[in-house]
Amino acid sequence: MPNYVEEFLQHAAYEEVDLRDKVANTTIDQVVEVVLKKQDCILYGPPGTSKTYMIDNLSEKLSDKLGLFEKIQFHANYSYEEFIEGIVPDVDKGGFKFETGVFYNFCQKASEEQYQDKICVFVIDEINRANVTAVFGEVMNLMEDKGRRKLKTAKQQLDFCIPSNVVIVGTMNTADKTLAKLDFALRRRFRFLPVYPSSDILHTIISASSFSESLEISIKDYIDCFNILNAKITRHPLLGKDLTLGHVLWIKKDTSLEPYTKEDIGRIFRETIFPQLESYCGSNRDVLGSLLGPKLRDKIIFGFEISDDDVIEFLSGLKNSKVVNS
Repeated sequence: MPNYVEEFLQHAAYEEVDLRDKVANTTIDQVVEVVLKKQDCILYGPPGTSKTYMIDNLSEKLSDKLGLFEKIQFHANYSYEEFIEGIVPDVDKGGFKFETGVFYNFCQKASEEQYQDKICVFVIDEINRANVTAVFGEVMNLMEDKGRRKLKTAKQQLDFCIPSNVVIVGTMNTADKTLAKLDFALRRRFRFLPVYPSSDILHTIISASSFSESLEISIKDYIDCFNILNAKITRHPLLGKDLTLGHVLWIKKDTSLEPYTKEDIGRIFRETIFPQLESYCGSNRDVLGSLLGPKLRDKIIFGFEISDDDVIEFLSGLKNSKVVNS
């Protein structure tokens, strides 16, 4: 075993990891069940855990029960004016005019007779990236007693009601530091559905392609490394479960079913896993070193080349750490 791998194992201070433990997770069928009950919900979890995939498949799963389906993405500058109503430039006549926003228009359309017996889903991707309380405005009040509670909008004094068949589905990246912007009034209006890294999903995806016979680790080894590294992140006092590495980050970007090679694994770690960990750890060398060992830590910090062999040796050391998997 190379010296730096031995040094890594000596310094990493691995705790025993029980790979039989399962993280609480939400399936697409459970999301569909919540939506059919007309309950507003937020899918939350670290990057790369298939939240967007679930949203993209939600309309298909709802099938003929679905009426309208619209998706937007919040960002730091998203405003009440875009969401409910505001004043915008009048390009035809000059000056300015009032214009209703995307969610107001969605609710108006969902109240039409043709959609009254259907579920109308309004998806807000990255819901925590905007100042949600300011953007929602009257929506905060109207989410309770849908179909019955009515208010006037702030600017045009328009009658506004969220129809009972409208369901708001949000997604939230727990690695994002803007989580604090979700106040308690908003939190209690949504059901929060966890979507965390899944070794079962990773195994299914990897098995569809298989591992090359020349690869020095097996699929089981790779899944074990996924579980062990995420367990270390979860148990670290400066990191935690919200900064774990989603299963999507551990797979190839291309959609081919060619077997995984050493070059593929090296590319995944150099281009995705290591940059993500460096982002989580910031300038804290000790945290990064506790996850990757001093040799890889220094290569990342100083920008030195990391070879495919370096990655395979790291994984070999990782899978040989203290594990309970019987």
